[in-house]
Amino acid sequence: MREGLHKVVPSDDTIVAISTPFGRSGIGVVRLSGRQAESITAKFLNSKDPLVHRHAAVGLWMEEGGSAIDEVVTTIFKCPHSYTGEDVIEISAHGNPLTLGRIVETVRGAGARIAAPGEFTLRAVLNGKMDLIQAEAVRSFIDAQTDAQARTALLQMGGALSKRLLPVKELLVGIVAQLEAGIDFADDDVEPPDAGVIASRIQIVRDELEELQASYSYGKLLSAGLQLAIVGKPNVGKSSLFNRFVGANRAIVTNVPGTTRDVVSESVSLGGVPLRFFDTAGLRETADPVESIGVERTLETLSEADLVLVVVDSSAAIDDRDRKILTRIENTAHIIVANKCDLPHAGNSILDGESKAILVSAKTGEGMDVLENAIREFLGSRDKTALESVMTSARQYESVMGAIRSLDKGCAAIVQGTPHEMVLLDIYEALSELNELTGDVVTEDILGRIFSTFCVGK
Repeated sequence: MREGLHKVVPSDDTIVAISTPFGRSGIGVVRLSGRQAESITAKFLNSKDPLVHRHAAVGLWMEEGGSAIDEVVTTIFKCPHSYTGEDVIEISAHGNPLTLGRIVETVRGAGARIAAPGEFTLRAVLNGKMDLIQAEAVRSFIDAQTDAQARTALLQMGGALSKRLLPVKELLVGIVAQLEAGIDFADDDVEPPDAGVIASRIQIVRDELEELQASYSYGKLLSAGLQLAIVGKPNVGKSSLFNRFVGANRAIVTNVPGTTRDVVSESVSLGGVPLRFFDTAGLRETADPVESIGVERTLETLSEADLVLVVVDSSAAIDDRDRKILTRIENTAHIIVANKCDLPHAGNSILDGESKAILVSAKTGEGMDVLENAIREFLGSRDKTALESVMTSARQYESVMGAIRSLDKGCAAIVQGTPHEMVLLDIYEALSELNELTGDVVTEDILGRIFSTFCVGK
């Protein structure tokens, strides 16, 4: 078990939980982990097959009184060669919630307790089977909605990001050793390490971390998705454009101004990044109380959007309402979309100005490929190798930024001639941030932030 972690989370109990989603299915899995997992299983499993590491045993799961609950397939994974690093039992039964619940109750009655959310993965961290970055990736892999999300999470589960951090931490340890040696042997006429050399080594570490930190802008989009609002005055084709993007008639389309009175949303994937499109009510002054609420919600959506598609009618002259909307979003990332290009252009349309509007027809699909490419450009081009060590969580970003700040202080201090004892404090602080990132140093608060979002059976 990792040093000190047993003080944060007790792990002497044997735990049990249903690991498959609630509902009816062909198969459901109950999982046990802990010292008593095998002995508890032996009380209820009636099988001719012995429990052998990584071998399946077929038999009946019996209640205390001797009646059968279900025919099951039971597999044991012996310590330390298991997911948690403890003895793990997986019981595959028919996926009836009643049946699975009865199996869990027999195990509870024999001394196990129900697992807390994410406790199986937490025990894997406690027992050195994975670090905290890999644990976060487990959750991300389960929650993945696109291929790119799943690929990135799988790479992180395999330790891609952790392996990238390892040489960085080793460089920091080397800097610490140099400074410590200079302090310890100062009375033995040993020359202290050159300040310029130490500063350059700190800078190398900082550059590595800065490159990693820069990956979060894409990693955040990959993890959380892009909020994309479609706005414009009534009847410019916002709902038609929305339906074209999501590939379904999700929003009502009519020629009557004010048809869309609420925000309608739908998610799609573009280049592996989840995009959540929001079709909004047309922005205009209105006395209709229901439409007014829709306009208010449009403004709320606009304030939270990562990217705004401002839709104008290319077949009509741009007017004050268009200009007012363009002024409102001028400080927000946006793309101007001139819809209805299948109709004759107006002489005074926005296309005649300096704005780089993208000409499309939501009705025919013309220009949609150009618009999609513009959105891809906003997302930023990423090759597959960049996904191998991208940061995807705010916790990871905060730790790396904390380490960079400490290194900046340490570098400035040593250049200014600050005593090495004081410089060491900054270097140790940077190392502590990275150890916290991987879980070599951990607090109950960090564990709570990570594992409270897990499902119970994982």
